Amino acid sequence: MRDIALVIVIFGCVPVILRYPFAGVLVWTWISIGVPHQEAWGFSRSIPLNLIVAAATIGGWYFSKDRKLPPMHFIYWTFLLFLVWVTFDSFFAPDPAWSWQYWDRCWKTIFLGFFAAAMATNKVRVHALVWVMVISLFYYSVKGGVFTLQSGGQFHVLGPPNSYIGDNNCLALAILMMLPFANYLRLQSRQRWLAIGTLAAMILSVVSIVGSYSRGAYLGLAAVVLVGLFRTKRWFLYIALVVALAVPVYNFMPESFHERVNSISDAKNDASFQGRLDAWEVAYKVAIDRFPMGAGFYGPQRHAIFHHYLPSVDAHAAHSIYFQVLGEHGFVGLAIYLALIAAAFLAAARLRKLTRGVPELEWNYQLASMIQVSLVAFCVGGAALSLAYYDVFIMEVTLLLPLMKIARDTVAVSEKAKEARHVATAAPVPA
Repeated sequence: MRDIALVIVIFGCVPVILRYPFAGVLVWTWISIGVPHQEAWGFSRSIPLNLIVAAATIGGWYFSKDRKLPPMHFIYWTFLLFLVWVTFDSFFAPDPAWSWQYWDRCWKTIFLGFFAAAMATNKVRVHALVWVMVISLFYYSVKGGVFTLQSGGQFHVLGPPNSYIGDNNCLALAILMMLPFANYLRLQSRQRWLAIGTLAAMILSVVSIVGSYSRGAYLGLAAVVLVGLFRTKRWFLYIALVVALAVPVYNFMPESFHERVNSISDAKNDASFQGRLDAWEVAYKVAIDRFPMGAGFYGPQRHAIFHHYLPSVDAHAAHSIYFQVLGEHGFVGLAIYLALIAAAFLAAARLRKLTRGVPELEWNYQLASMIQVSLVAFCVGGAALSLAYYDVFIMEVTLLLPLMKIARDTVAVSEKAKEARHVATAAPVPA
């Protein structure tokens, strides 16, 4: 039944997408982030739904009057450079057939980000895109929060199988990255019931993160809370709300959760942490031995490569966005990747400065602020998770391109209007 409903919805959207291609961007984003076909369990998994939506979107976009390229910015060129580099080094991967399948997903995700950046030309479209991103993950986070409460926190919250967020750690980080965007929507909601509903979903999302038992996500959550403390003016109320939420959740969770949290302070004796150290060592040695390239997408975790360096240790994924990129694409790839993250932080900071105190751009200021918080969650939580090419990360970085253009255009129009009023006021009155 789920398969039939999903296929009917997707094919029913195609005529709308051909007429309004931005609707295709929204559906495409939903499929990429929410992976609804993995929740259908049947024949819909064998149908290339994403390809169908992408083809309809591209066709509609080509014949439309929509902007054809994203606004030019250092972020755009850095993303292109990264894509060129990972494509180039994939030719020289030890097992190209293995790496190309992951390269295929990576370039499509970046392509979607560029498409969204090109077509998100106003507040309404940006707002709709953020809603789709948030709802796509709310489906799993709210469900996970309810599951945690019902089960007493005895089981891990998992994501959809065969996806980037199927693992409990990756799902938790994805939810954490989504929370700042949900908060943006809460702040922008004019209807009180919608703001309250969004807040309730956010609380359940936090419970879901706790129920994931992901220590990397816990560290990311702590970083987000700390950033919020520095950003808020009502720090006493903020601390009171954090404590009011944290204490009941902490006391509600079973002993296994407390043991998991306490293991963070005793990482040296933790087998899971040791596995991460082994994976990081392999990634570093691969980057040295294969300089300037790495072992290609997900190459270092291949048994033949991993056991070449640590023959007596079980092969592990990188468990770090930084060591993942280093092992897969070498020092050059890591340098470009870090430059991209730095450019995103810098662009968000400039956007906040440009829009601060401008009433018509308050939404822009808030969204730039939330993107910064989401990036903090990604950089901290991702230090212990292999999620370097995740859709939400790519989407939030490329989203800065249209936000910057909208802000600059609005400020320029406002400055011209002020100039015109000044000239009119200063003009001499005819005798």
